[in-house]
Amino acid sequence: MMFPESFSDVIPAMVQNAPVGLLITDNKKKIVWINDSLQNYLDIDVNEIIGVTVATLKNDSLKALLKAKNIAELPATAIHERRWTKCWRATLENNDAGTGFMAHYFFDVTELHQLHSENEHLKAELENLNIHDKTTGMLNHHGLLQTLESQVSRSRRYNNPLSLIIIEIGGIKDKKVLTQVLVAVSLLLNDQLRWADLAGRLDTNRFLLILPETSTSDTVALAEKLIKQINELEKNPKGLVLRSATSSWEKGDDLDKLMSRAEQGLK
Repeated sequence: MMFPESFSDVIPAMVQNAPVGLLITDNKKKIVWINDSLQNYLDIDVNEIIGVTVATLKNDSLKALLKAKNIAELPATAIHERRWTKCWRATLENNDAGTGFMAHYFFDVTELHQLHSENEHLKAELENLNIHDKTTGMLNHHGLLQTLESQVSRSRRYNNPLSLIIIEIGGIKDKKVLTQVLVAVSLLLNDQLRWADLAGRLDTNRFLLILPETSTSDTVALAEKLIKQINELEKNPKGLVLRSATSSWEKGDDLDKLMSRAEQGLK
């Protein structure tokens, strides 16, 4: 691309003050030029770096930029907060053999990086909300099945025991009262289960317990124990009806078969 001859007079000023840091090294990796934007960005004295090789640089920030393949993280200093810089480079054409130069470009992407981090944080919070029940704070239907899928895969691979308990809360028509009971039951379940066990709200009035490394007999005994404890909770409403059912993983089971047997036990 050819520029008008008069335009060449303003190019040096454009490059010096461009909103992109620019540094040039020669074929021996010595720094031969740096623009004002990069000097100001790093708060460095040009006289301390011109003629210095990348390997012998004493300025840690500039050294990090020159070594970075993509994004460089610059730690906080007394002058600047922590920053992130996009780095890329290009060979400059030169007709003289053996005197090639390399241009290094640096663009401050701190704001973009922070926005990305905030976005990832919000996505993580949203994902957390998507797998947790708002009423009890336990895993919801989606979170339970997601967890159970991995547990079933583990049993299929290693033939390890895996059992389920479904607890159904019935006999309550008042939504407010049902909510109170659900919260009370969730607290009891969280208190009674082992660290390896998982429990969550399967749907409106049912809880699902996922019990790795648990035999059928132990699962049945635990279900009976939990029903007894729930019946003994204080302030239980009149007409409360509790039912439970269990199932244990068998060879050839997938998630649907395991869940189906547990749900059939409630009918």
